[in-house]
Amino acid sequence: MNIKKIIVIYKKEMLDLLRDKRTIITSFVLPIILYPLLMIGLTSMTSRQEIKLEQQEIVIYLNDMSQNEISREIRGSLSEIETLQIMDEAIVYNEDTYLDLLKDKSIEALITVEDSLSSTGYTILNLTCFYDETSEKSSMAYRKIRDNLRDLEEVLISKRLDKIKINSEILNAVEIKKENIAPPEQMVGFIVGKFLPYLLIILTISGASVIASDLIAGEKERGTLETILVSAAKRNELVIGKYLTIITISIITVLLNLLSMYIAFRHIFMQMGQTMGNFQLPIGNFALILLLMIPLITFFSAILLSISTYSRNIKEAQSYQMPLLFGAIMLSMVSFLPGFELNLGFSLIPIVNFSLLMRDIMLNNYQLSYLFIVIGSTLVLDVVTVYISIKLFHSENVLFRTAEEKSLKFWGKNKKNILNLQFVLVYFVIMILALYYIGERWQIQDLMRGLVKTEVLLILLPVIVILRFSKTDIKKTLRLNYTNPMNFLLVIIAALPFLLLAGIVGQIINLIFPLSDTYLENLQSLLSTDQNSIWLIIFVVGILPGICEEVMFRGFILSSLKKSGFWHGIIFTAVLFGVFHLDPFRFLPVSLLGIWLGYLAWKTKSLYVPILAHIMQNSLAILITNYSDKFKFLDFIVKDGNIAYWVIIPAVIIIYFVVKGLHTFNPAETQDNSLEY
Repeated sequence: MNIKKIIVIYKKEMLDLLRDKRTIITSFVLPIILYPLLMIGLTSMTSRQEIKLEQQEIVIYLNDMSQNEISREIRGSLSEIETLQIMDEAIVYNEDTYLDLLKDKSIEALITVEDSLSSTGYTILNLTCFYDETSEKSSMAYRKIRDNLRDLEEVLISKRLDKIKINSEILNAVEIKKENIAPPEQMVGFIVGKFLPYLLIILTISGASVIASDLIAGEKERGTLETILVSAAKRNELVIGKYLTIITISIITVLLNLLSMYIAFRHIFMQMGQTMGNFQLPIGNFALILLLMIPLITFFSAILLSISTYSRNIKEAQSYQMPLLFGAIMLSMVSFLPGFELNLGFSLIPIVNFSLLMRDIMLNNYQLSYLFIVIGSTLVLDVVTVYISIKLFHSENVLFRTAEEKSLKFWGKNKKNILNLQFVLVYFVIMILALYYIGERWQIQDLMRGLVKTEVLLILLPVIVILRFSKTDIKKTLRLNYTNPMNFLLVIIAALPFLLLAGIVGQIINLIFPLSDTYLENLQSLLSTDQNSIWLIIFVVGILPGICEEVMFRGFILSSLKKSGFWHGIIFTAVLFGVFHLDPFRFLPVSLLGIWLGYLAWKTKSLYVPILAHIMQNSLAILITNYSDKFKFLDFIVKDGNIAYWVIIPAVIIIYFVVKGLHTFNPAETQDNSLEY
């Protein structure tokens, strides 16, 4: 690549953007005036509204059914509350009428007073306060009444104790005092750190998306992309130049946002009476967050550049950007949630890691090791996303994609065109929803019966019905073909090594994302023979999923992806297989198993082989869970409940020879070439 050409492209794109009024307004002007207007203005308005609400007159009704001395004291105490007015008694009204008045907002609260006797002979008044939680005025009336009556209760108790000559201090067995040791700077960081990541991530994506969608999708729409492509600059240089442009505008936007936030916060605290001599806003933390945002900006910029490259026009690019924005919003909100602390696992999850790290930075409670992990993992993703952008920019089919997408009419009049990616994705989403809303309900009611109904009625039956309805060749689509018997022997040999490797992957995941005891107990109970016989568990958890899920994934879905290529189809099917289990902790091991099963289906050209492999994996897991003490050789492999990592070497060697055997017994001319390009 020629650096000079990249700089020329970068200067050209920056000059074009800076001439655009929309860019100036959205990226530069709004951040400068947005936060002062929102934060200072809203704070001032909120303060004034609270004062105004506090000064408004509150009307309540007291329905006194006791008419004794204490109830009269309650009335007198409530009448002393400033701005609170008690309606005159109306005997003709009943309780429903009072509630109607409350619903109509004619009154803000209704109090009913009834008396009863305690076991000691003292009168106890039972007060019920009806109010409307959705009404701020009614809620404030309840709070005032509650606080007033609590004080009155202490007075009444004190009077009773005085009559029997007991000091009221006898009730003070424990006195609790709270002392907040957090300095003002940390309190500010605690408050700001919750919503600062949320705001910055949203503003970064929204600011960069405007620029990215215009740089390539806009060029397509204006018909100027061809002119750029025939210039002296190579496509890699064009991509890097546009990429740097998006990054620059995004950094400027974030810098202005942070500066505007800092000024707005400073002004607010000064208005609240906090002088900057008492404490300083953590300007160093804001600077560190700005530095931290750079790799995140480059990550979002690469994704948005890929979206813009793929899109035919700006409108299409914006429609693709919306899922990214919504997903980022959901992940960034983790900073609001209690109990989420940055650890090794969360430091590897995009957006979540930045959200938690920013919160820790504002609290001056971050670890350098996690900071470097967050930055390092994001830079790796940057490289991947930039590579994808370059690959897309080199594809003529993507750059000049003008044909409209197919409609949701998945098949034509002959109803035979169902083996395509579009139909598979929609079908998969429907199955996921059915599994979540129907299958889980069945399993909650009766686990074993629910699993059987889920496998047969939700997973197996729809595939058979669709293939029959579309008049598709079921035997060919599902690969119900004869295969060399040696394939079954090889699969059996590979079962235990592959299960051990999957177990080690699970152990690594447990180190990164520690599993709760409840999760492990639920997983253990599914495979345990405490409530069901071993043969029932093997049938329901081992055999049935091996048949039904393989028909759906290695049969129907893998055949539908035959145009995607060998490994593309296998890996994509495996990912769907992992998602289908609705368990993030098991996603990676299950996906790896899916790749192995897909390879077996392709290599042997028979669904029977992955069915046996699937059954063997599940059944072995069940047998080891229940009878591990009877398999003495496992004592050398499993120590303190964990699989020894040296097992990886012999397991990989065995699987290597199994693969060699599969190649020997299944020559290239007999393998499933329908998945080749």
